Amino acid sequence: MSDQKIVAFMNAYTQGNSGGDACFIEIAKRVGEYKKIVVTSSLGKQLCQSKGLQAEFLITTSEKFFSNVIFTYLVRLLRALFLRIELNKGDIIYGTSDFLPDVLPALLQKMRGKNGKWVQKIYHLIPAKRIIPYLAQRISFFFIRRYADVIIIDNSFLKQDLIESDFNGNKIFVNHLGTDLKYFQEIKKDPKALYDAVFLGRMHASKGIFDIIKIAKSIILQKPEFKMAVIGGGNHKIAEIFKEQIKKEGLDKNIFTLGYLEDEEAFSILKNSIVFLFPSHEEGFGIAAVEAMACGLPVIAWNLPVFKEVFPLGMIQLPIGEISLFAEAVLKLLDNDEFYSALSAEAEKHVQNFDWSIVARRELRFMEQ
Repeated sequence: MSDQKIVAFMNAYTQGNSGGDACFIEIAKRVGEYKKIVVTSSLGKQLCQSKGLQAEFLITTSEKFFSNVIFTYLVRLLRALFLRIELNKGDIIYGTSDFLPDVLPALLQKMRGKNGKWVQKIYHLIPAKRIIPYLAQRISFFFIRRYADVIIIDNSFLKQDLIESDFNGNKIFVNHLGTDLKYFQEIKKDPKALYDAVFLGRMHASKGIFDIIKIAKSIILQKPEFKMAVIGGGNHKIAEIFKEQIKKEGLDKNIFTLGYLEDEEAFSILKNSIVFLFPSHEEGFGIAAVEAMACGLPVIAWNLPVFKEVFPLGMIQLPIGEISLFAEAVLKLLDNDEFYSALSAEAEKHVQNFDWSIVARRELRFMEQ
């Protein structure tokens, strides 16, 4: 191992792993010539170690469950800011997300250690209607635009948006996220499906979780035995509201909220379901769709612009808010074996483009420019 190192700021903002966290972990595992130092929470350390990443960890917060978002972010930010890490020529400062607890400490290390190169990840633009996250991202962008050496994003639409916001296009590189295809191939598939449909994602309104209830109601009118699993952690308050609405609509025998599950259990459920529902209103990429396709599941989603670029195959894309059309697409996949087999085969073929070995090699080239 050389004296070069990667210093990563990884907020690990959910119990599971975001695309940015997963991307850094997989890349860091493949750069044996670099020493890895990860500034993260105890949950982040647990995530890294569960994925096989060997590194030195500097812990910001030690909560067992993620709650009180603003306070937790503030504590993580302040503790990360007071760290002093010696940087040498060729060292990389890596911000795994554009959240302030990742960006501001990376900026400070860049200012302190003139030899370090700041590589920053950005995944999507937060809409103005989410006022606090939107303003926080604007602050992050102010510093990233001026001081980051390399900016890595996951789709070309975002690159154009950033250029229009006065980012230097020569610093911006597009690299999709990925997944471990071999891992999914080894998951056993039972002859009888556990669920007709499944959702995997963060419990947040922007992920379209409340659309799921409307879609399920429409499906059940024609298919009363419809069963669906909803997997994901995150905002406990929103999760409770979601459960209450399911009960209020009398869907507790059709929609099963399973909460956060470890990868092995979550992906086993995906592989033993039939269709993946992905009604998200806001995505920079859609790593959950990649994981679903790796399990052989066709995906139904709203027609976000990024999906047209990233998922031209294996995904049915419908106008946002067209609940009846979404439900009809689910029913067609469940009832038409020929149509289902064709779309499932498309998904399995298309997902071959997203293996981590391909994605990591490309990202390393950008980092070492």
